[in-house]
Amino acid sequence: MDTERHHHLAALIAASAGTDHRAFQALHALTHGYLYRVALRRMRCPGMAEDVLQDAYLSIWLHAGTFRPGSGSPMTWLIAIVEHRALSVLRSQCRAPVIFGAEGEGTDRHDEAPDPVPQARLTWALARLEPAQRQSIALAFGREMTHAEVARHMGVPLGTAKSWLRRGLERLRTCLEPAAAVPADG
Repeated sequence: MDTERHHHLAALIAASAGTDHRAFQALHALTHGYLYRVALRRMRCPGMAEDVLQDAYLSIWLHAGTFRPGSGSPMTWLIAIVEHRALSVLRSQCRAPVIFGAEGEGTDRHDEAPDPVPQARLTWALARLEPAQRQSIALAFGREMTHAEVARHMGVPLGTAKSWLRRGLERLRTCLEPAAAVPADG
């Protein structure tokens, strides 16, 4: 991202923090296409990706004041919010209770869309991560810690925590690709 675009996005986020609706609309117009692709890659379902993105933009609007331009790229911050929301949705679906129908068959409470990542597969994929990656992901997405909080909690530099998260999420994505099958022995 060029410097001018970086500053423009940072300015739009800052203005959005001041509840400037036009700035937020401009931010949405500039980033929606890319962030939608991020959500779609994670969710693999257009409708769910739209839902995730809508929730992410609400979060962006509500938390725009927490963005610190000197601490990173505006797009990185926006992508992190979308990724966090997507993983929260995936996690909640993995824990969705089973409801038994009249015939006694188990049905998922999310009948409109199949569970994209069954719990067993997610557990299998998480087991393939390095321990530091697994712990950083658990802290960031399980306890909803920021990158800085993860770094402090784990006693490592911020860049190290970010690298563990990025590499761990990439490895999870690879493990959860439809072509990656869970071995029968787990």
